[in-house]
Amino acid sequence: MNLTNTNKLLAATLCLATSYSYADSERPLFSLTVSESGVQQTNNDGSLSQSTKSGSRILPIWGDAARAKGYDLPEPFGASYGYMNLRQDIVVDQIGFIMPNNPDTPGSTEIKVGKTRERTESHILKLDTWVLPFLNVYGVYGKTKGSSQSDVESVKFGGLPMPILGNTPFALDFKGKTYGGGITLAGGYNQFFATLDTNYTQTNLDILDGGIKALVITPRIGYEFTFQPLFAGQGNTKVQVWTGAMYQDITQHFKGKVANLNMTGALGAIVGAVLENDPEMSFDVKQHLAHKWNNTVGARFEITRNFNILSEVGFGNRNSFFISGEFRF
Repeated sequence: MNLTNTNKLLAATLCLATSYSYADSERPLFSLTVSESGVQQTNNDGSLSQSTKSGSRILPIWGDAARAKGYDLPEPFGASYGYMNLRQDIVVDQIGFIMPNNPDTPGSTEIKVGKTRERTESHILKLDTWVLPFLNVYGVYGKTKGSSQSDVESVKFGGLPMPILGNTPFALDFKGKTYGGGITLAGGYNQFFATLDTNYTQTNLDILDGGIKALVITPRIGYEFTFQPLFAGQGNTKVQVWTGAMYQDITQHFKGKVANLNMTGALGAIVGAVLENDPEMSFDVKQHLAHKWNNTVGARFEITRNFNILSEVGFGNRNSFFISGEFRF
């Protein structure tokens, strides 16, 4: 009876995770905007590129001083929509039950779970602003749905083994909402740039009591290519490419009512019979991520100063795909 819902939150946070101005959001649930992170922008001939909007703005603070030194800062405000698809392995450490009508039974109940794979899809809206030329602050809201697939190796209920439930696949579906925020630090030298994104989110799932909290930290380093404008008066066209890594620390202790799990198959039939006598039966699951770090590569295409598209792929210890479109103003 595995309750692996962390992936959902991951997807959301990943979407937020990249939010640099290029700041990319992630995220994850989650807006990446890896753009000008404080790098002096140049044309193909080596001359400084000119922004179409060089007038004074309230934000970012110290923005006028940065522009005076030749830095082409992005528009201070951004709104983006992102889609994330994420898959990863979960290790289930313990599954327990609380049965109000049969308080002595849970102590002799044991469920061993083998490999667990979780899949999630998240849709994330993000709003951000550059407070300083090197500091982006953002908030996110999103919806996620997903499922986990586990192999139930053995089940003992009331101290008695139940062979019919051994080596049984078990699927669990879930959905919920995510909200939170984060900051991105960005800087650069010539055409090279680096960002460090940190965000904190909470996800409320339909099958859990309480929310899942996640801390995601994403360092990136990349290079920016500058081309002639695609549209006159809209500034140079830019392409950023980068590589990095993502760290995720997510709540791994879940509680909720068994009746909310909508279990099917042989295990669902057994649990359904138990619920008839104990409808308030609840579960208590402890688990951990198989891996907290994974590798990432991505690219951002700045079509105009006001619109860009971005995509990032995660690989190694977890697989993910993220794509977003962003308007800046």
